[in-house]
Amino acid sequence: MANGNLEVTHEEREAFMYMLRDSGRENYPLNVSWCVSFEGERGNTCSMWGVVKWVDPKARRVQLANQTGSQWIEMEKIINVHA
Repeated sequence: MANGNLEVTHEEREAFMYMLRDSGRENYPLNVSWCVSFEGERGNTCSMWGVVKWVDPKARRVQLANQTGSQWIEMEKIINVHA
């Protein structure tokens, strides 16, 4: 996130994608943060930890799963990934 805002640079997005794919291959958990917009609002930031179970390149989304559930996340909305 350049300069503390929610815009992600191309280099950051490439690094996120590498970590997401690696999590799926090596089966290790990540913490992923993404933006969710609500009607009439700027939106919120959501976070979830888990292992990437599926990368859907056509729909441009990833499935993150942990012991309590799973979540499909649109790649364009991801703002941060931590191993």
